[in-house]
Amino acid sequence: MLPQKILIIEDEESWVQLFTIWLRSAGFTGVHFARTGQEGVEQARQLNADCIMLDLMLPDIDGMEVCKMIRAVPALSRTPIIMITGHRKEKIMGLEFGADYFVQKSDNPAELVATLRALFRRRELDAGVYRKGDVALHLAQRTVFLREAKAATLTPKTFDLLYILIERSPEPVNKELLYSAVQGRQHDELSRALDVLMNRLRKALPEELQDRIKAVKGFGYVYIVDSK
Repeated sequence: MLPQKILIIEDEESWVQLFTIWLRSAGFTGVHFARTGQEGVEQARQLNADCIMLDLMLPDIDGMEVCKMIRAVPALSRTPIIMITGHRKEKIMGLEFGADYFVQKSDNPAELVATLRALFRRRELDAGVYRKGDVALHLAQRTVFLREAKAATLTPKTFDLLYILIERSPEPVNKELLYSAVQGRQHDELSRALDVLMNRLRKALPEELQDRIKAVKGFGYVYIVDSK
């Protein structure tokens, strides 16, 4: 849902190719490269990159200095920077120059991919986006995205109802909790009132998401991804 423009500042072509394969295989499509430190600073400005991966050994400018130059740009002062390094001394210096994460340069992409996923997950939470599986909920705008495509914009109550169901999934949620969470109070005709609200929610969603919401007889409702 949120853009993921990743700028990689790396001069060795073999690593450029490896990073490209790893990141695109992991689902990161907005990957850009710079081969020198100066080019990296310029591209970071132009792209307004969401994340920067920085190698320390560059042909023109030391990576630490590049990090310092990037941090001096107001628009990039909070952009996450991942330094590619494996030495403790470099990590300490990197922190002083403004780096946020450190990943060892190796032939195993697991640490790098996990770091990027954690970084963007935190970014989405800071932006008010809750994601679970192929569904993302934009909390401020009350919009629902299914596989990155906008699926619905909901009313406050129906959005809260869907959020609770997805957040608790795959566990069912009882009617009392659902209704009190959405309405902020108890209700004498709880079953009927909640059924009306649930019907409104289902009508506002595409069929695929409608089918994921199931009634649990004598208890409440549950959201399940596999509706078959």
